[in-house]
Amino acid sequence: MSHSQLDQLSRAEELFNQGNLEEALEILNDESHFEGLNLQQKSHFQFLKGLILFYYNKCEDLIDLGEKIYEEGQKRNDNLQSFDGLWFIITGLALFGKYDESFGLFKKIEILITNISNVSKDVLTLRKLRLSTIKAYVSLRTGNADLTEECLGWILNSQEAFEKTFEIVFAHAIMAQNLATLRCNFDLCMEYTKKALTLATEIKFNHFWIALCHILLGASYQMVGELDNSLKYYMKSLKLIKKIECTYYVALVLNNIGNVYGDKGDYDLAVQYLEESLTLHEQIPPGEFQIDGVIDSMITLAIEHGDIDRVKKYFHRLEEIYKQKKDKNSYRRLKSKLFDLEILFNFNKALMLKNSSRIRDKAKAQELLKKIIDTTFFEVNIKAHIHLCDLLLFEYHIENNIEVLNELNYYISSLLDIAEKQHSYLVFCKTFLLQAKLALLNFDVKAARRFLTQAQMIAEKYGIKRLAMKISHEHDELLRQINLWENLKDSGASLTERWELSGVNDQMKNIVKKQMTKVPELSEEEPVFLLIVSEGGRPLYSHSFIEEIAFESHLFGGFLTTIDYFIREVFSEGLDRAMFGEYTLLMKSIPPFFISYIFRGDSYYAHQKIIYFMEHIQKEENLWQELLNSFQVHQTIHLKDSPLLDSLITEIFINKSIIFREV
Repeated sequence: MSHSQLDQLSRAEELFNQGNLEEALEILNDESHFEGLNLQQKSHFQFLKGLILFYYNKCEDLIDLGEKIYEEGQKRNDNLQSFDGLWFIITGLALFGKYDESFGLFKKIEILITNISNVSKDVLTLRKLRLSTIKAYVSLRTGNADLTEECLGWILNSQEAFEKTFEIVFAHAIMAQNLATLRCNFDLCMEYTKKALTLATEIKFNHFWIALCHILLGASYQMVGELDNSLKYYMKSLKLIKKIECTYYVALVLNNIGNVYGDKGDYDLAVQYLEESLTLHEQIPPGEFQIDGVIDSMITLAIEHGDIDRVKKYFHRLEEIYKQKKDKNSYRRLKSKLFDLEILFNFNKALMLKNSSRIRDKAKAQELLKKIIDTTFFEVNIKAHIHLCDLLLFEYHIENNIEVLNELNYYISSLLDIAEKQHSYLVFCKTFLLQAKLALLNFDVKAARRFLTQAQMIAEKYGIKRLAMKISHEHDELLRQINLWENLKDSGASLTERWELSGVNDQMKNIVKKQMTKVPELSEEEPVFLLIVSEGGRPLYSHSFIEEIAFESHLFGGFLTTIDYFIREVFSEGLDRAMFGEYTLLMKSIPPFFISYIFRGDSYYAHQKIIYFMEHIQKEENLWQELLNSFQVHQTIHLKDSPLLDSLITEIFINKSIIFREV
């Protein structure tokens, strides 16, 4: 081996580290540079080549390289080299979406790693990290959250200080995706993604990983409907990924940006980005994310905006792809439950029929959508439910037929079930909102309030803050309109009148078009009274934030003497608030207590404060024990006797020093 050859390979490594992946790969593709290298040198530069193929998502090339390295290792009886080759094969298959084949090789590679000998502890630990991360990745893609966490646990929870390498970044990124897509813990997902981003800035060859972390942040914000934040991170990732010329990921991000602009209602920009994504997809080999999905996005968007020419153009293109792959009997079903081409084709056909002005076409659309619902569990199942509910709602509005309403309620219930199973909590919450508005059509105000309470609870739990704010505002408005709905019921108001007042059509449109949730203008409430009572209704602690005389003179005197009745009649019905004139009461359970907060104004920030208060009285062990002791001996707590309680109430309700994240 000449010095010039080694210099060239070292130059490739330098280019890789600078983000010039294409130039680095060109050098590494020249086999003559590897002649005369010792095994350690050759393995090092082969691994660099494999990483570039990994980042470029060149699955087949990565598999070929892995097979070559594996065969060389087998010939030399070198388990370490064989392991490295097999790891690339598994990774290539996984990136291709061939998860069953990937899983089939794990037993083989796990045996290999136990037979690696005569290497340092650091070398062996690095291989264990690689094996755990790729197994976690495949587990994630097949929807196995428990196995994903099991694979990553020893890495993320270890007290051992691992060397900062791409494997550690990869582990944090996989956990972030697991938390977002399978556990729906978006706040914790953000923590892991930001940790991955911090780690990525400290490793070699980091351009890809920094870009990937921005993609993950964009996707996380998109899942909870925070589209401006989503767009910000997607744009950052696009700039980075273009710089290193990872065409596959450029196409992916362009598609995501197009979808975000579509959800924001900017049709022209959405089309621009989606068409750019399509153009790139035609230039790259297939991977887990394929051109069919971009065409599906384009058709859906064009239908929503009545762009018939574009609908026909891209449906024809999808039809050609479907027929071509069907004829070749080569289209593959993705195991990650993304979509099946045949179902995707039928779904878009149903959308075209749905948007026809002819009743018979709408009926055919219903049939197709029901068939999709009955035959698949993929993401498209949720979309099929949504569009079927839209058709049934339209039919009910026209015919006012109880059988149609019953069918609509059946599919709404089915939509809630499938959305929960697939962790689509944005759809889940919005569907509860739809149920609330349908309940109003039948003058069932209590049911509507119950649906709103459930929707806000879920939105809060999964960090969907924009929607939580809207739901809270709508619940407040409904409380102010209770007398109006009672009068409408007494007067026998027509379906048309109820339809307009309930806003059911607007909510259905919001779900169909995935519109960005508009955040209402909300102000902080004015605190009036805080009360802690036992589950039996016995007051344990009370604090007034206003003049006592003014407060007692109002109708709350009656409430305070009948608190047990309120608990039975309101809270037990699944409701969490009531309104008394200009005052609102929020009640939350924290066994064996109920916390009641009375205030004037909007309830959203009041809700945040009472939740914060509940969490912190439990975190403060001395305070929580003090409450339990008073409960057991039937003793009332006075503020002057509890400095911890006094400090917490002052911090939250008087000084208002707790800052809640804005959206």
